[in-house]
Amino acid sequence: MKKRRVVIIGAGHVGAHAASALAMEDICEEIILIDKAEEKAWAHAVDLQDRAVYAGKEVSIRKGSYADLEEAQICVISASGNIFHEDRLEELDDALDIMDEILPRIRQSGFQGVIVSITNPCDLIALYASLKTDYPVIGTGTALDSARFRVRIGQALGIAPSGIEGFCIGEHGDSQVQVWSQVRIGGRFLDELIDREPGRYGGLDKGSVGKSTTEAGWAIVKGKGSTEFGIGAAAAEIIRAILKDSRQILPCSTPYQRTPDCPMIYTSMPAVVGADGHPEVMPLKLTEQERQKFETSCMMLEKYRKEKLDTRLQ
Repeated sequence: MKKRRVVIIGAGHVGAHAASALAMEDICEEIILIDKAEEKAWAHAVDLQDRAVYAGKEVSIRKGSYADLEEAQICVISASGNIFHEDRLEELDDALDIMDEILPRIRQSGFQGVIVSITNPCDLIALYASLKTDYPVIGTGTALDSARFRVRIGQALGIAPSGIEGFCIGEHGDSQVQVWSQVRIGGRFLDELIDREPGRYGGLDKGSVGKSTTEAGWAIVKGKGSTEFGIGAAAAEIIRAILKDSRQILPCSTPYQRTPDCPMIYTSMPAVVGADGHPEVMPLKLTEQERQKFETSCMMLEKYRKEKLDTRLQ
């Protein structure tokens, strides 16, 4: 049987932690790291292989090259330039330059799988990768933001995040939308619980939770220089759904058009993720205010597509 192989391009903080999550969760048999800094890619691979021994994992982890993509099912793009200061969109020009180096080499490699794009600004880079190649592309999008949303709701209410269903949609960035109207706890709508048990649930400060969710990435970068553990786990979960064809519903960045006259963008909604790499979007029922916020987020991404991406693609 052909081994499940994942090649990760960009062995920095994010790429290394994505590799670690893949190895520890038994998601694939081979993990190959590619980076311009070859010594760093080698060092991460050796260090992770040592860890796998003590975790009892039978996974091969090594430094490789673009030639290794020919037999890979998944190509993860996590290469990046300078980390954002307060806005992920600040990274766009540098990230596009990096994609112009990477994407032709992926195409020349004989790769025939699915691209999982992590590089920020996530939605625009996933879109660019899709437009410049013939591969299915999935962006990690708001998979991480949705986890942060659930964590903060859980902390506010004293409930484990695993018992909370909640999604952020739209841009993986400042215009993301927390869909409060569809938050469920133990299968019941949060708003219903607030109405019925105001003493237990009514003290939840939605504004504070939403702000903390949106700003979480910046707060982490400010504290230690990068995010890594959460996004590594989020990427691994998307890769698991593809490799195991689990049809799991995950918030991720996929193709979207507001109207037939609008340009196609990538943005996040919950979607069924399986082996073909073309997630089936599961639209949420939004309030009018949530719908307007989502539209605003999409229009911002459309603007950046026209001003930045389309110019490069001409």
